[in-house]
Amino acid sequence: MNALTSSLLLALSLAGCAKMNDVGMRLISSSAPALAVVNETLLSGEVKLYTDRTGTVALNAGGGLQCMGNMRYTASKSGAINLKCSDNTEVSLSFKALSETSGFASGRGARGPASLTFGLEPANAVAYLTLPPGKRIVTSAEGALRLQ
Repeated sequence: MNALTSSLLLALSLAGCAKMNDVGMRLISSSAPALAVVNETLLSGEVKLYTDRTGTVALNAGGGLQCMGNMRYTASKSGAINLKCSDNTEVSLSFKALSETSGFASGRGARGPASLTFGLEPANAVAYLTLPPGKRIVTSAEGALRLQ
């Protein structure tokens, strides 16, 4: 009976450690602003980067399209991002890191090219985004970005 009790206590302790590790990882995560173009729509949001070389992506187009996803490094300065959007679009992107908290990504969805930047000011991000033909990013008087 003692062996069973010891095993059960060990299993519960390890499960608690794993949960504490997840909480700790979230506490020391880095956040970076993100911009993306998916389905000819400009989205903005945030990338959270974790110490285990993974991250999450949350994007929205101001009441319209929303995309959520995960990212992971597959090499020292590159990796993959998978997005699932509210219109059922799924996009796989390959990213290149420019620094620990910035980078750019490109890929294709079923409806065309997709691109994303994180950790870059909008003026710099535009150079890495694939815009629809004839469109450009403009800033409104209120400071909001949009495709025009």
